[in-house]
Amino acid sequence: MLKARKQPELLGKTLSGVLDSLDTRGQFALFRLVRIWPQVAGDAIARHTEVVSLKFHTAVIKVSTAMWIQELNLMRRQILARLIQAMGDDSVRDLRFVKGALSRKIRPRPAPSKRFVRHSIALPELKDPLLRQAFEDLIEAWGRAPR
Repeated sequence: MLKARKQPELLGKTLSGVLDSLDTRGQFALFRLVRIWPQVAGDAIARHTEVVSLKFHTAVIKVSTAMWIQELNLMRRQILARLIQAMGDDSVRDLRFVKGALSRKIRPRPAPSKRFVRHSIALPELKDPLLRQAFEDLIEAWGRAPR
């Protein structure tokens, strides 16, 4: 007698169940939100915002200035619709914008390279004053050029 075989289950469906049971505090949803925020919000908005937390299905977004908060509140519905579509679930149901300093790491400027001491170059005797001036200008420009 042959057993009836079960239909195979999609791996994504199985993994989402496992992840939901492991993620009791919603940290995976926050991680997904942080990862997709720049694409959903767009470059201009992403430069002035930062995802802070996800509390009770409300994404808390830190914004650099009050002017941006006002603009984002006017765009809230459109951003939320795109966010829900990108997340693929209802883990985010609302957006809250708060003013604060963004914590992006600023790349330190590289230390300036050490400039070598340049000595003047003795030009050969040039009879033509225009040619001599052209050589002097060329040497001066070379001396100012970064290395």
